[in-house]
Amino acid sequence: MARVVLATMGSWGDIFPAIGLAEGLVAAGHDARIAASPAYGELVQSEQLSFAAIGPRLGFEDYARDPKILSGRLGGFVGFAHLFRRFIFPALDRYVDDLVQAAREADLLLAHPALVAAPVAAEHLRIRWGTFSVFPGLIPTAYAPPAPTRFSLGSGPGARALHRAAWSAARFNMARLFDAPVNRARRRLGLSRVSNAFFWPVDSGRPYLVMASPAVIRRPTDWPHNVLLTGFVIWDGAKSVSELDVAQAFLDAGEPPILVTLGASSALDPQDFYRQAVAAVLRLGYRALVLTGPTPGPVELPQDPRILGVQFAPLSAVASRCHAAIHHGGVGTTVALLKAGLPQLIVPRGFDQPQSSVRMVRLGVARSLTWRRANTTRLTAELRGLLEDSGYRRRAGELRARLIGEDGLGSAVRRIGLLARP
Repeated sequence: MARVVLATMGSWGDIFPAIGLAEGLVAAGHDARIAASPAYGELVQSEQLSFAAIGPRLGFEDYARDPKILSGRLGGFVGFAHLFRRFIFPALDRYVDDLVQAAREADLLLAHPALVAAPVAAEHLRIRWGTFSVFPGLIPTAYAPPAPTRFSLGSGPGARALHRAAWSAARFNMARLFDAPVNRARRRLGLSRVSNAFFWPVDSGRPYLVMASPAVIRRPTDWPHNVLLTGFVIWDGAKSVSELDVAQAFLDAGEPPILVTLGASSALDPQDFYRQAVAAVLRLGYRALVLTGPTPGPVELPQDPRILGVQFAPLSAVASRCHAAIHHGGVGTTVALLKAGLPQLIVPRGFDQPQSSVRMVRLGVARSLTWRRANTTRLTAELRGLLEDSGYRRRAGELRARLIGEDGLGSAVRRIGLLARP
C-alpha cells in the first residue's frame, strides 16, 4: 500500500478529478490524501477521504471579488498572472509549510502543475514527487503554440519554428513572473535556485500524468518521456450542492433541453451570459437547463416553465438527456459533454478555456464564440448553425463511442501505484 498525497488548486474542474483519482487509489488499496484550499475540506471529507488544508481559505466568494483573474488577454496570461500576484505569491511560504506537513509521511506527492509550492515542499522532505493534470496545454511542444489560435499553422518546419519561438517567449514571461517568488521560498528552506520555476515539473524529468484521452489529445512526438497520457478521470458527485432531483424532474417533463453552464470559475463573474444564452435557446424553440454554478449573487432568469436554473447537477447524470450545450470550455465540463456525445457551443473567457475551445472546434464537435462578442443575436446564430449541421452531432457521437471504452481512472491508478512503489 502506497501513501499518496494529491495536492491541487483551482476550482471544481481541478478538485473534482482529484477526488475521483483519490477514490480510485483508495479502492485499489492505497492511502490517498487530498491537499487543497480549506474551502474544499467539507466536500472532500463528505466522500470519506483524508484531507489536508493548504494555504489560506480562498473560496469562490474571494475570487469573485476580483474578476480580473478571468481576463482572457494575451491568451489568458493577464488573468493568470493577476491570480498569482493577488492570491498565491503573498501566501507562498504558507502553502509550502502546509504541504510539508501534509506530505511528511507520504511515499509520493502529486500536484497540480500550477501549484508551485509542491516541488519546494517535496524537495525539502526528500520524497518522490510528480504532477497530475487535466490540461496538456502547459507542456511545451513545437506542434502547438502556448496561446490558442483559431487557425492552425500546421506542423511543417516553418510552423514548428514559430511555435518554438512562441514557447521561448512564454518561458521568458513565466520566468519573470514565477522565478523570484519561488526561489525566495526555496532559499528559505536551504534549497538551490531553479530557472523557469513554473516549467520545473516537466523540465525536471519527474512523472507528469496528463489525465486526458488520446482520442482527444494527440500526443506530440516531442513531449518528453516523463509525460504520460492516462485517459480522462471524471468525478462530479458533489452531493452537498447537487439539485439532481429537481433537474431530473425538469428533464422528465418535456423535450431534451439545451444545457447552459459556466462551470465554477467563469460563474464567478457571469455578467449577462445566462440571460442572453437562455434568450437564444428560447428563440430557437428549445427548453433550457441552466447550471449556474457558485455565482456570487442570485441569477435572474425569466419566469418561464421552459427554463430551469439550479446551481449544480452532475453532468454525468443530466448531459446525456440534453440536446446540446452552451458553455465556457472548462476542461471538466468539456470532457463530460464529450462523454455524453453532445454538440457544443463554447464561449471561452480565460484560463484553459480558449485552448479547449480551439481543440473542440478542430475535432468538429463544437462551434465557438468569444466572450466579448457573445450577445443574444450572435449566440442564436451560432447555436442555430450548431443544431442545423448534423455533422457536429455525428462526430460527437463517434467520439463518445471511443471514450466509453477507455478506463482513464484505472490507467492512472496503475501508473501511480508503480510510481509510489518503495
